[in-house]
Amino acid sequence: MITKMDPKVEILPIPSVALGEGPHWDIATQSLYLVDIMGSQLIRYDPKANKAYIVKLDVPFASFIIPVEGSKGQFVVGSSIKLYLIKWDGSSDKVESVELLHELIGESVALRINDGKCDSKGRLYFGTMSIEDIFNKRNGKFYSYTKKECCRELASGIGISNGLAWEGNMMYYIDSLEQSVDGFDYNSNGSIENRRKIFDLKKNNMTCFPDGMTIDKDGKLWVACFEGSQVLHVDPKTGKLLNKVPLPAAQITSVAWGGPNLEDLYVTSANQYRDGVDHPNAGCTFRITGLSTSGLPMNEFKL
Repeated sequence: MITKMDPKVEILPIPSVALGEGPHWDIATQSLYLVDIMGSQLIRYDPKANKAYIVKLDVPFASFIIPVEGSKGQFVVGSSIKLYLIKWDGSSDKVESVELLHELIGESVALRINDGKCDSKGRLYFGTMSIEDIFNKRNGKFYSYTKKECCRELASGIGISNGLAWEGNMMYYIDSLEQSVDGFDYNSNGSIENRRKIFDLKKNNMTCFPDGMTIDKDGKLWVACFEGSQVLHVDPKTGKLLNKVPLPAAQITSVAWGGPNLEDLYVTSANQYRDGVDHPNAGCTFRITGLSTSGLPMNEFKL
């Protein structure tokens, strides 16, 4: 069943980036945070001022940015094989401080952290991927992290660790190289088990790679399609494709609900692996309105 929508897509005044990722809507400041992974940049977009604020970090990558619960201006940021605590006021061109939180000891330097999100208990989940030959290597791992429990390896043999979403006792997860959205049974202690395919892109005649993902108030998934120029609307309970929202860029990387009523879908994109070919709107950030649904508040990291 195809759902009826009347979406409007607009390009936001955020400079084009190499690899936009990790959009996180912060309710407290009513602003969108995101990263440019390859540019090692943290970005805050203020919709009220319609302005972006950017700070560059002195680290190899900036894979995600998530606010720390109860600590204004403090964030957990993934970079290379490390997690950092960073203080930034969201407008200055320099951060106040950078503190190492955790390092993946024994992990290969040929890997880097990719996407990350927190569950409702403030536990951080993130995965790694290869830095080179990324569409062929499957040497990444998937982890959870809390300061009390430290780091737990949850899965191995990961290609490109990406989208995350939770609903009740289910965790939805994307390894982009699998070209599917997978589901795990999610336990209250943070462990996961019984991995299975929820939505198979290849069976739906799609050659693009699923990337970032979010969930709406109705329990439906919204999946960014890298090299697909679209966001997919998926019912995870039936495995059916409900709709597609086209976008004027090929490499769609991630999605997050935002706005005062969480009715706006913010979308990041990239301009990577293109052999020098110029593509209009590549690396831009978009806002989609008119989707006839809304999202849920995003979880913060509990230190």
